[in-house]
Amino acid sequence: MILLGSLFREVDFLAAPICFIILLMIFSLVLVKYKDDRTRTLLLQAFYFKMACALIFTAFSSFYYSGGDSEMYYFSGLHLYDAVMDNPNNFVLIFLTKVINVKTPLMNYFIYDTSIYPIWEAMHGEANFFVAKLGLPFLLIFQKSYLCVAMAFSFFALGGCIRLYKFFTHYFPDFWREIALATLFLPSAVFWSSGMLKDPICFGSVGYLVYAVFNIAIKRRKFISSIAWIAVSIIFLFYIKPYILFALIPGIVLWLFSELNKLINNSTLRNIFTVMTIVVGALSAFYLIQYTTSDESVKSFRIDTIIETSATSRSQYAEFSQTEQGAYFTIGSTNPVMVFLNGIVATFFRPFPWEISSPIVALSVIEAMFFLFISMSVIFKKGIFYFFGKIFSNPVFMLCFVFAFVFAAAVGSTATNFGSLSRYKIPAMPFFLVMILILFRQAGLEYPNWFKKLLGYRIYLLKDKSAF
Repeated sequence: MILLGSLFREVDFLAAPICFIILLMIFSLVLVKYKDDRTRTLLLQAFYFKMACALIFTAFSSFYYSGGDSEMYYFSGLHLYDAVMDNPNNFVLIFLTKVINVKTPLMNYFIYDTSIYPIWEAMHGEANFFVAKLGLPFLLIFQKSYLCVAMAFSFFALGGCIRLYKFFTHYFPDFWREIALATLFLPSAVFWSSGMLKDPICFGSVGYLVYAVFNIAIKRRKFISSIAWIAVSIIFLFYIKPYILFALIPGIVLWLFSELNKLINNSTLRNIFTVMTIVVGALSAFYLIQYTTSDESVKSFRIDTIIETSATSRSQYAEFSQTEQGAYFTIGSTNPVMVFLNGIVATFFRPFPWEISSPIVALSVIEAMFFLFISMSVIFKKGIFYFFGKIFSNPVFMLCFVFAFVFAAAVGSTATNFGSLSRYKIPAMPFFLVMILILFRQAGLEYPNWFKKLLGYRIYLLKDKSAF
């Protein structure tokens, strides 16, 4: 067992291949409906990449990171597994139970836990217990295999990513390469959404929700299945990370109102409606984040709480970061405007090269520097007015901008280290990267040759623009 690490088990040698084959069979049935070979090949590559990341994430958690939140959820799921093995009727009881505390019949399976994690305290939280419950069916089917749970969670996240790919390619079919990178192959997003964590469920739910709304409001098809996906996605987001939902809703509202605005022929009325849409969306975002609920997981993202949390984090981790080799950071301001701007910078453009503290952070630096290069190229070469003018003239860009920046400001302002931020920020990453890459192309700017090769563009010695 020592050689297998903390998350691998002997059963994985049998269960993992079976799980992989089952998921591949299900995925193959999905691929049948795609008529063009390019899309089928692309999605199949995304599937293999996602499953590989599930294996790599499991190995990383077992041997490098030595546990963490993912292992805590796994151990919690094992307690639920024991409860079902003792009494099959506990399966229904588990899914009817919101949290574990002294009042629940399942208490004894958790209160005597001897692991290094505060599982008893963690399961007092509804979001944490929700993740353990979602992993239970796969633990039962695959005999306590963490790797199989990771593959199942990854498969759900992949489904949401594929829907984001289809959503964006509907509007920007010529930029399918950029969209594929941002939604299906972005290394950090794919990797951090490949374990038994909250993140793959939330990441997938964002994609399912956006595409279901798109099907109903724009395509006007698949009403029943789309309503079902909307319901499932909202439930998952609300119970696990409700602040994602509250950051996404204003963006969706702005997108839909902007689509409606395109149908207005009178330019004066259209401009008035555009201003009203922006104002309503901004007020909705503020109201939803600030006042809609008193739930603790949302309260931490209220405007006043963000300022307080940021100040507390600076003082709490300043001394710790001097004595430990952790990737802790601060945003360096108590001014509300600067807190939010620095939160956006932290989410998309940090860590900086001089903030490298581990190989994992070094990989994050490469991605952050690329994001910074692409973004600054558009702004400096075309101007800030071009940048925002293009965003507010395109409904999809408005969705991307509002969700990505509202979410990034909140998450980047409250996170205290780059490790956790790498996980927290992944729902916004595809939206931001799709917007920036397409703005870059539409501005007539040219990628570096290495990036063209990465995307699969043909490069000619004479720099034939048609190849780009």
